[in-house]
Amino acid sequence: MRAGMLLLLPVLLAAAAPGVEELHKAAGAGDLKQVQALIAQGVPVNGRDSLGGTPLHDAAWAGETAVVNYLISMGADVNARHAEGGSTPLHYAVITNRVEVVETLLDHGADLNATYQSGSKPLHLAAARGYGRIAALLIARGANVNARDANGSTPLEEAAWRGQAEMVRLLIAKGADPMYLNPENGLTPLHAAAIRGYRDVVDILLQSGVPLDLRDKSGATALEEALNFRQSGIADFLLEKGAKFEVSKALREAVLRGQTEIVRLLVDRMGPLGSTTLLHDAALKGHVEIVELLIAHQADVNAQNPEGATPLHDAALAGQTAVAVALLEHGARIDARDTESGATPLHRAASWGRREMVELLLSKGADPNAKDNNGRTPLDLAVASAQTDSAELLRKHLVLKRIP
Repeated sequence: MRAGMLLLLPVLLAAAAPGVEELHKAAGAGDLKQVQALIAQGVPVNGRDSLGGTPLHDAAWAGETAVVNYLISMGADVNARHAEGGSTPLHYAVITNRVEVVETLLDHGADLNATYQSGSKPLHLAAARGYGRIAALLIARGANVNARDANGSTPLEEAAWRGQAEMVRLLIAKGADPMYLNPENGLTPLHAAAIRGYRDVVDILLQSGVPLDLRDKSGATALEEALNFRQSGIADFLLEKGAKFEVSKALREAVLRGQTEIVRLLVDRMGPLGSTTLLHDAALKGHVEIVELLIAHQADVNAQNPEGATPLHDAALAGQTAVAVALLEHGARIDARDTESGATPLHRAASWGRREMVELLLSKGADPNAKDNNGRTPLDLAVASAQTDSAELLRKHLVLKRIP
């Protein structure tokens, strides 16, 4: 017989005992008389149902205090582990917010630091759900406020992840470490709250003395994590509180990721952008809204990158037609030449086979006869790159231009 089956054998045998399933149903329904009658008939008080729980698990889950008291008086194991996951009746009572049952179980020796499969202790469960009365009760009875679960998380981090602001306040007041760095995920409660966008939790943590520039395991501040996770509201709040950051780096990352609201937040705090390659990044990625936003903040639509290319060159290369339209509407030079090869945006579109872009540029007046530094036209590059669709389009356009 396999080891797994051997472990389940006591559960299966108990479940097979006459009356066990009925006892579970009665316990969960709060039918004290039926519970008493079944136990008087010899049904085992700790008999397991088909799932591996005891009657006390069912009564605790349902908040049936009278049944809980009776089962315990008849020898129910207050620390019995469920066969699936290892939960105790106390875990069940905490999860369902049964304050009176929690107190009863603790009065009868329930282990308030018991963990189950996920490593969560009762206080972790209460913290994650915002059950303040149960959390306070567990702490008063001796629960470790800084205990870690299997994922390295403390009750405070669990509360921060889920936006349980009042729980965060309670745990800090009871001695929880607000600057604890989880060795598993590399985050502090402040970073967790910033990532999830919980402003009230962030505020409480800052009020407790957590510094704005506290860094996580990766070296990022809460502001940087908020920017990374598109939490513009949190980023704005942290900036108002005085958080410092490298503007140019943060702005470029937001542009590349297409984080429009973050870009808006950052550029609103800056002066005119002028000559910058941010437009190149947005054009290459096809972020039209960001292109419009940068232009609105006076980014130079014809700015050149180190190769002398303009944003329109990059839009043409990537086939970003919507971006190209926006750039042209704001004055982009359609036949601008880069300094590296003398190519125009049409050269780039043709050589990369961006047929729609070729069509757009031609319709806007791009010169199909322009030659790069090696004397090649867009058609030459399309042919050399085996871009047959673009080559055919250019040939047709050249023929039509010759017709009087």
